[in-house]
Amino acid sequence: MRSYSAANVMEEYLETPAGFFGRMFRSFSKNGTVELEIMLPRRFFLKGELITETIQEKANLNFSVCDLVDLLTEELLDNYSLEPNPLKMNETLKEISSTSIIQRYYRYSKEELISVKVKLSKRDVFKLEMMLADIAEIYDEVNYSVENILEMQYVMFINDTIRGAKSDAIRKIIRMLNK
Repeated sequence: MRSYSAANVMEEYLETPAGFFGRMFRSFSKNGTVELEIMLPRRFFLKGELITETIQEKANLNFSVCDLVDLLTEELLDNYSLEPNPLKMNETLKEISSTSIIQRYYRYSKEELISVKVKLSKRDVFKLEMMLADIAEIYDEVNYSVENILEMQYVMFINDTIRGAKSDAIRKIIRMLNK
């Protein structure tokens, strides 16, 4: 089976645990987290740091770039679970990956990228892997990994924030966290 992330959670879910302790460990590990490495443009990472500091101050909560990635992932998964259309998702991913901002940083490498480790729940990584497997079921080749999706989401969010397309996004996040 193809791996859709460095964590390869789908494969772990398919493994048959041996014995009582194996089953117990598996049930606990399903609720765990996995660490993934994503590459972000330095400037966008720093802008994200400023945004998360603002959210931290206004919401009086610890909030990091990792938390921002997690929120963006939750939004994507919510949308996909309500409308599980792999054709539409593949078109969306193609559209996003062909934008000039994504091309500039990931294809032409005009700016140095920085490695950022993010922690996501195994369940969310599994859902993202399944989304990619759904796409692979229709198309023979999937050109994305979970890490690519996280990178594109983050860069598009920061880019949209800078351009004013998501002018109220930070306020919405603060309101959501304060509930």
